[in-house]
Amino acid sequence: MNNGSNTWGVEYHRIAWFADLLQGHPNATNIVRHDDIVFEVDRVKQRDHLRILCCYEYTMGITAVHRAIREFGELSIIHIGGGWCGYTPEAKQFCLDSGIGLYVSNEMSGALWRDEYWSYYQRDRDGNPISYSRSA
Repeated sequence: MNNGSNTWGVEYHRIAWFADLLQGHPNATNIVRHDDIVFEVDRVKQRDHLRILCCYEYTMGITAVHRAIREFGELSIIHIGGGWCGYTPEAKQFCLDSGIGLYVSNEMSGALWRDEYWSYYQRDRDGNPISYSRSA
């Protein structure tokens, strides 16, 4: 996997970690990376195709979501980084309404299994959805 360049400032080790996550996921196959931070992925169970942006945003806001769509076109999922990262409620709602998954690393594996991948939430012990929401 060559390290290209990207205007999002995503470091190679973050891209490589995400590529490893996808390559090790039993529901992901035919993984192709382009534009340095975009991954094309076929899902085995659903027999569909996802277009995933790998970025690293401490807080992903609605402006960054619109930038991602403007720069990369139609996206299935925007992966924003580790569990210390988060998204604004506005960004999450826009993505839910648009059928785009907006996830931190902790959520990615579950989202890749879900038929409606954009609406996946991790759950706590009591079954309540876990949100990685924060203010901008």
